[in-house]
Amino acid sequence: MIKVPRKNTSTNPAPVVAMPVELLTVRQAATFAQASQPTIRRWIRAEALPAYRAKGKGRVRIDKADLVKFLRGDVI
Repeated sequence: MIKVPRKNTSTNPAPVVAMPVELLTVRQAATFAQASQPTIRRWIRAEALPAYRAKGKGRVRIDKADLVKFLRGDVI
């Protein structure tokens, strides 16, 4: 039997980050929110609406759950 050393688990683990369930494009978010695409981009630039940017491609995606919370006026 080969023994494999275990990693030291006594240190604090990395925080768990929930992955977005449904990502929308800016166009899809604008349609859903009944707002214009420039308005969605303005909310993102103002850091009022969280968004994700894909590495390399730079395309912006918005989590639908975050958009719903934002539209309801909930704190994100």
